[in-house]
Amino acid sequence: MYKILFADDETKIRETVRDYMSAKGLDVSVAENGKEAVEQAEDTDFDLIILDVMMPVKNGIDACTAIRKNSNVPILFLSALGEEHDLLRGYGSGADDYIVKPFPLAVLYEKCMTMIKRYRGVDKENRISLSGITLDKNTVKVYVDDREITLSNKDFQLLEYLMVNKNIVLNRSIILSRVWGYEFDGDDRVVDTHIKIIRKALGSSAECIKTVVNVGYCFEVK
Repeated sequence: MYKILFADDETKIRETVRDYMSAKGLDVSVAENGKEAVEQAEDTDFDLIILDVMMPVKNGIDACTAIRKNSNVPILFLSALGEEHDLLRGYGSGADDYIVKPFPLAVLYEKCMTMIKRYRGVDKENRISLSGITLDKNTVKVYVDDREITLSNKDFQLLEYLMVNKNIVLNRSIILSRVWGYEFDGDDRVVDTHIKIIRKALGSSAECIKTVVNVGYCFEVK
């Protein structure tokens, strides 16, 4: 499940977008202003952030600039302002795309999914291919150099999470919350056990999964 943050100072818009996106299967967090958005972005690994430009406390432009100091997560701007200089100002702060209000929710959803999949390396067939490893999300199968390997459902989810977050060091607690769920109360060393299983299945391609001592793991793509 992809996790997005939606920041807008209008309660009705926040609730409408949250309900629609949640019904589509996205995990949606909301913020009332740019300051809240920046704070949440620092604490949570989002797949996409949507920022309204005109917000109190900290506007969307300043929030985007702050988030960009520590993250390359896709950022989409919403605004009633559609002039060229407004668009250029948004892109200049580090935004990836821009949509002008009012907008159809279906269009917003499709734009979000396109941005997320492009960022995460997921192609039109819903596959991720990195370093000779191909993960097919439709069939829940994994191939190493065109040879199918066998993984359990949980190992597939773990490998997927590592691959979509390529070249990012992920600590065990983050992996647990995103793969096992926030309510999981077991030992975080369960991650190590599943990593061993995945590495064995990947064979020589397992070298892509790097251990970061005292932290966690990283799927490294050179």
